[in-house]
Amino acid sequence: MTVPYRITIRVSEDLVKKLQEIVDKYNYNSVSEAIRFALNEFIAKNDLNNTSSVDLKLPRKIYNELESEVNTGNAISVDDLIRFILKEYARNKTGNSKT
Repeated sequence: MTVPYRITIRVSEDLVKKLQEIVDKYNYNSVSEAIRFALNEFIAKNDLNNTSSVDLKLPRKIYNELESEVNTGNAISVDDLIRFILKEYARNKTGNSKT
């Protein structure tokens, strides 16, 4: 994923250690990835639009399969692919042909 903007922040050594523990525990690729995830959650929770946010934890194997679909050009991003899969599931479950 290309990230066009860089934001520099200063944090305590303790916070960096806690972030690294989270990265290791939840298999993020980096502290930056974990922070981007947290920022996306913060924005979603404070966004004024009418959508709901879901916190989804996937096994690394499934996430890697989704990333593979993105890398082969079958999806724009893992998040977009997950949204598509969930929309299709909901559409099929409710019998609604439009979502």
